[in-house]
Amino acid sequence: MKKLVWALALATALAGPAAIGAAMAGAVSITAAEPVAVVTIPDSWAQSKVDRGVQIKTPDEEIYVWFELVPADQLDALQKEHDAYFAREGVKFTGSTETLTREVNGRPWSFTELKATSSDGPSIVRYLAINPKVASGKIIMMTYWASEEGHVKHDKAMQAMIDSIAFK
Repeated sequence: MKKLVWALALATALAGPAAIGAAMAGAVSITAAEPVAVVTIPDSWAQSKVDRGVQIKTPDEEIYVWFELVPADQLDALQKEHDAYFAREGVKFTGSTETLTREVNGRPWSFTELKATSSDGPSIVRYLAINPKVASGKIIMMTYWASEEGHVKHDKAMQAMIDSIAFK
């Protein structure tokens, strides 16, 4: 038994902060470099850093969420990166785009939903652009990709995560 405990401790130590970070949950800064907001994620969901922010996914990998902080003039470039990623993942957009804009807690939010399919079946892709009203003028772009099943299964947790967004 002691050998097993030591082996697990050694494996964790050798894996380093990346393995520990993936298991951590709670309040997560959207970006470490420019911490304009935090979001609280469910304990069982994994998180990892990406170039402009953080990626979050459910344990069953039915939902992937990215929070990225980008200059407003780079939103088109970000969209092209996402389009290329979705194409590599076999996601095909199948329906028209619907965008709604409204103010939430004094900040402009823009919601865009796209119907899609992937090799796993029907999918949902959403973009949520939030103006955190920071001096840099950067925008928080949340990208959401889910299977329809995952969307239903994790709806309450996703809503709680969106509701938890707190601006600094």
